[in-house]
Amino acid sequence: MLGATMATSAPKLYVVPASHPCAAVEAALELKRLDYKRVELLPLSQLLVGPLLYGGVTVPGMRVDSERLLGSRAIMHRIEELAPEPPLLPAPGDPRYARVLEAERWGDEVFQPVPRRLIDAAFVRNPRSMESYADPDSLPLPVSVLRPTQPLIARAMALRNKARDDSARADLLGLPAQLERIDGWIAEGLLGGEQPNAADLQIGSTIRLLMSIGDVRPLIEGRPAARLTRYFPPLRGEVPAGTLPREWQPEPAG
Repeated sequence: MLGATMATSAPKLYVVPASHPCAAVEAALELKRLDYKRVELLPLSQLLVGPLLYGGVTVPGMRVDSERLLGSRAIMHRIEELAPEPPLLPAPGDPRYARVLEAERWGDEVFQPVPRRLIDAAFVRNPRSMESYADPDSLPLPVSVLRPTQPLIARAMALRNKARDDSARADLLGLPAQLERIDGWIAEGLLGGEQPNAADLQIGSTIRLLMSIGDVRPLIEGRPAARLTRYFPPLRGEVPAGTLPREWQPEPAG
């Protein structure tokens, strides 16, 4: 974990619209009742301003006084230090401690990129759906001005996130096995408790974004994993069903 110095001013969180790791951090801040300032960036603008604002080119980023933090896991662990209650992790002596950390790591490193590639592949096919995820009141320019740039932004995002058709199709075909893993963690009580832990937030935010993709939602609805979205407010935005090629899609679970 990071140094245990306390903040003297409200943390400043840098996000982009519909980012699921950003949503995980915001849920942690709300759970801890920590005051913070939210700064919404345009997609891809973090490549230019991120190094100056918080020391990275991805989101979420955070400034805590002069301290710069990058990535949802690092930020949530720092939040845990700033406000220990309610806890995001079991006590270090608890047998579940290492397992929650491992589930959190898997949710960040393995599961988190899946909807990023799928939604980028969808945006390339339907750039107009991008604007449904953004709050018009938080954008620096009107949607009508930004709309002509959507196809270019969609292609640039897909390029940056390596959202090729073959990788997105592999993600979709591999999703049922990942959901089975999450359902198993819920069955054993590691995830899905009344109060979320750090792994719940990492994984639940990813599931919430996946369920906003109309072609993916049927694979998740009705599963225990879908219940992890209850830790978050409803997500603005949707990619209409039929955007992704039908031949990519595995059969929904019975």
